[in-house]
Formats: sequence, structure tokens, C-alpha cells
Amino acid sequence: MKKKVYWVVTLCHFLRFGLIWATPPFDGTIFIDSNIITSDDPTTYRSLNYSGTGHRTMYDRRSGWVDLEPFLFDAKFSDLHLVEFQVNPEFGSVESAKAQAERFAPVIGRLPKCLLTDVQTVWIHMGNEPFGGGNNNLLIHVGQADGYVNSGILEETLVHEAAHTSLDGAHAYAEKWQSAQEKDGGFISTYARDYPFREDIAESFLPYFAVRHRSDRISADLKQTIEITIPHRIQYFDSQNFDFFSGVGDLWSKETDLGQGWKSLNWLGIYYQHENNWLYHKGLGWVYPFLSDADSLWIYLPKKDEWVWTKESIFPYLFHSFSAKWLYCVLNEGDSTIYKWEGNVWAKW
Repeated sequence: MKKKVYWVVTLCHFLRFGLIWATPPFDGTIFIDSNIITSDDPTTYRSLNYSGTGHRTMYDRRSGWVDLEPFLFDAKFSDLHLVEFQVNPEFGSVESAKAQAERFAPVIGRLPKCLLTDVQTVWIHMGNEPFGGGNNNLLIHVGQADGYVNSGILEETLVHEAAHTSLDGAHAYAEKWQSAQEKDGGFISTYARDYPFREDIAESFLPYFAVRHRSDRISADLKQTIEITIPHRIQYFDSQNFDFFSGVGDLWSKETDLGQGWKSLNWLGIYYQHENNWLYHKGLGWVYPFLSDADSLWIYLPKKDEWVWTKESIFPYLFHSFSAKWLYCVLNEGDSTIYKWEGNVWAKW
């Protein structure tokens, strides 16, 4: 009798947990598809400002924690989130360091917004070492980056690392996440299976993002494999109501790069983008734009020392908040005129 009970208990245990030991469909999920995020996708990256050098403690996979005097750059993204890029002094000059920061900032700006919420710094080193996430940071080794670029998975790799940075702390040990792991009865990759607390969030998020927001870019077989393997993890991520695209589809993503710093928007005109986010507009002169939401701007006009608000659907009308009056801009290169509505007539402002 005892032997029969033992086998019943063992069989129940196998039915509940046996799938955990099944072979996952992937070794690592950064390799599943190179088109989930591409260089053609919009970026929230706006500008880079060199702020000098300064003492920083950084992690370098070649040597561990190091105290350095890196080149420092403040990267601005259109959701107003500033990220400090700390570039190893081994790059030799401000120009070389800036080139590295400018190489990776637009890529980071293509990531889902929820993955950037806790990213405060980016460390950039030479070397062929793996990337890293955590510590409110993204760790980049440029030699390894070259390999990711050649494989078309630079963006996908940064999704993985940014998930470590912005999601692990709140979710990796969450009771509902662990319940989803158990209900799924398996892992999406051997990397996640071997390190279930450290890697499962990061390994599962990219496939989830692909299924929910890039299903038109992946094969039907890949989509089905993901949905069959981690259905409860997908439900868990759904329940978090992550902010994926706020700011990604904003008006700056529609601008055309004319080269040598000049850009244009169909409705706003042609402007030169200075590295500190000032614009020289052909018509308005020097202005400072401040993104109000995804499709509208506050614009500081230094000649008037005033702020005005506008958007594509109403420009060249401007709203002057201080006087609560509407303005109208007649654009002429180098000699634009702004009028204000006074009672029932337009007068020069």
C-alpha cells in the first residue's frame, strides 16, 4: 500500500513540475529574430552635450570595478529623460568619445520606454566583453558591440540588458511572476532555465515584446513557439500595463535629416539642431523647444523672452500663455513676423 501511495505522489509531482526540465526552444532569446527592433525604428534620442570629465566608479568586465576620469556626455531623450554617458578615457579624445556616445544613444532611444525608466548612466569601454544591465546602468564594450551589429541584434541585446536594469528589481522575485513560471512549466531559453531568478525576466521580455508589438516582423512559427512556451508570463507582462511607446512616436520621430546638423519637419520648417538642444530655425532664428506631449511643443523665443505653444494641426498659430492670446507667424527666412490677435484685428507682436 505504501509503495502505491509513493508512486501516486511521484507521478503527481512529475505532472506538475516535469515540464520544467523539458528542453527550452532557444539557447538565448537575443538571437531569435534580428528585426524586432531595427535602425529604421524611431528613436527618442534628441541631443548630446559634452559636460567635461569627472571622477566616476565604473564597471569594466576586463578588470572589474574601476575609478576613472571618463568623458561625460548628457544625452537628452524626447521624454525629457537625461542619461549620463560615461566613456572610458582610453578612447583618447573628446571627439572619439563623443563618436561612441553618438553611436549608441540613438539605439537606446529605440527601446521600449518601460525599459529606460531606471537607466541613469551608460558605461562605454573598449574590449570584446559581454554587455551588462543593472546598477541603473547599461554596460557596453564596443568590440562586442561590433559583433552584435554584424549579427543584427544590437537593439535586441540592449532590450535584454535594459530589462535587467528597469524590470528585475520589481518583478524577478514577485509572487505572481513566480506563479507564472510555475504555471508555464518551462522556460523560453536554457539561459533562463539555468538562472531562473537572474535571467528569466530579461530572457522572456524580448519574446513577449515581439509577440505583442512586433508580430508582423516575426514568423508565425516563432510567434506560436513563444505563446505556447510562456503563456502565463505573457499574461503577467500584460497585467503590468507597461508604457512602451510614449515619446517614441512623438513629432521628432517624423523629422527628416538633411545632413550636417540640419533637419526639417513638414509643418515646422527647416532648422539646425545644436548639441545643447537649441535650434536655429530658418524663420524664427534661435529657439529652445520643449516637448509638451507626443505631438505638441512649447517654444522659447529669446528675442521676445517669451514661451509659446503650438502643434502640427494649428501651426503657424501660436498660443502665448502669459497673455492667453493667440499669435500668428508669417514665416520668411531670416525675417519672420509674428502677429497677435487684438480684439478683431491682427497687430504686430
